[in-house]
This record gives sequence, C-alpha cells and structure tokens, in this order.
Amino acid sequence: MKKHYLLYLIITCCFIGKGFSQSQMHIGMYMMHQPFFNPASMASYEGLTVAALYKTQWVGYEGAPEIGTINMLKPFGNSSLGVTVTNDRVGIDNNTEISGSYAYKLQLRGYSRLAFGLSASVNLLQSDLGGVDILDANDPTYSGGKTSLIAQPNFKFGTYYYSRKFYVGIAIPNILENKISFENGQGGQTNFDFNAMHYYLHGGYRFVLNEKSDLNVSSLVKQVSGASLQYDLNVQYEYKRTFGVGVSYRSSKEMLGIVSYKLTKDLKLAYAYEINLGEIGNYSSGSHEIMLIYQFKPAKESIISIPRF
Repeated sequence: MKKHYLLYLIITCCFIGKGFSQSQMHIGMYMMHQPFFNPASMASYEGLTVAALYKTQWVGYEGAPEIGTINMLKPFGNSSLGVTVTNDRVGIDNNTEISGSYAYKLQLRGYSRLAFGLSASVNLLQSDLGGVDILDANDPTYSGGKTSLIAQPNFKFGTYYYSRKFYVGIAIPNILENKISFENGQGGQTNFDFNAMHYYLHGGYRFVLNEKSDLNVSSLVKQVSGASLQYDLNVQYEYKRTFGVGVSYRSSKEMLGIVSYKLTKDLKLAYAYEINLGEIGNYSSGSHEIMLIYQFKPAKESIISIPRF
C-alpha cells in the first residue's frame, strides 16, 4: 500500500501531462549557506568557502527525495565567483545541475553593502521509465527504459543587502522554464514564462543578548503565480558564535530542529531533523539534513559578520 501511494505521488508530481517541469531545491538549512539559492549572497564572504549538504526526505518511503549539493566560492575584491553541483533524486528521476555564479558588491554608507548576483546552469536529467508500475503495459510513454537529456540551460538572479546584524535578499532561482516531454519522441523545451517564475524574499537579524550569547532570527517567503504564499520562520540561540540550537516552522506544515557546532575555527557542522505535521507525517519517520561548511582563513578579518542563520 505504501509503495503504491508513493508511486501515485511521483507520477502525479512529475508526469502530469506526460511532461516534467523543473522544480526548486527544497532544503531546510538554507539560511546557513544562502549561495545555494541566491548567488548575490556570495559577496558577504571574505575568503574561499566550501559548503556541502545532504538531505534524505520522508524516510520510510520507497523512492523518496534525496538531495546532495556542494558549493565553492571565492571572493576577488568586490567580486566573487562560485560553482555549485546539485544532484536531486526522486523516484525514477535523477537530476544533476551544474552552475557557475558571479556576484558584485557595492559599498554603501558605513558598514552596509549591496550585492548583485547572476548564475548560469545546465542540467542532466535521467529517468528510468521502466521502473514505473502502470496499468497499461503497452503505454508507449513508459516503455522506453532509461532516458537522458543533457544541457537544459537556465539562469538565477539575486540581490542582497547586508550589514553587521542584518541582511535581506531577493532571488529568482530559475528565470527560464525547463520542460521535458517523452511523448512522441520530444526532448527538452526551454522558454520564458513570467507566470512560472518563483520569487524568494529572505532576511535575518542578530539580537546580541550579552557578550556570549546571540539570538538569530530569519525568514524565507516564496511566491509563484497561481500558488499560495509559502513562508518559514526560524530562530536560533547561539553561544560564543560556536554552538547553536534552533527551530524552524514552515507554512507547509513542517517543523525542523537544528543544531550546529564549529568543530574548528574554520569548520562548521550542522544537522537538522524535520517532521511533517500533515498526512505525509503519518507514513514517514521524518527527514534528515547534514551540512559541512569550511571557510579558509581570509587575508583580512571581516568587519561585517552577518547572522548566517
């Protein structure tokens, strides 16, 4: 029963109209390394930084989503360059995205900066259509076995304002719309559809409680035409900028518990456990995320330490 329920979910999400539309990466600890979705935020880093994240979602479901992503960025004066590789698996689909990013920051009054970022990406989508249980064994859509499609182009854009205790950013994670149809031998289609664009608004603030303790708050709001507004609220207590514990709530009826610890001055480890408060939670034992962030010692200490949570 559980297997059939999952297959129905996968087919509904991925093959409505016998096509596939590119989805957005769904991770919980985005606030700890925002270049994963907003290229402009790279400008807030002073040194070479590498971040890696792995998420397994809805544990207990066969073929449930899994995400692995790694980002590396390097500042050069007011400019920053970055590269991100993301592998997203769900059911019969395996999507790999490779992107290169550029960001430039402007120095405003005092300790404020304003950055702009652009990212270009290509995708490799592989689907094992023969792995779908279907009612009609002669359906030509699912009789082709494994299929692959390479180099679907796309672009991301972002802006990012930050100061010592505050940041706010706007990101468009995919400017173009990528579609794939396996019907009648068609391949990938890339076009511009204003109504299909996603918009992310995110921000955060650090409240200094005393010399040793901080309280970080952040939020992310997502909007796309034809869908209800989605948001999350996050709060984290941080001790000596070394150990943090926090909680996050999403409007999609999910809650996360997050812990983070700086193993060394340059290396941070973070873990999140997510539970679904909706119907899916009745069939799953939750989701897990783990993240590693390594920041090589910059040539000079940053005078702006934003709350990356």
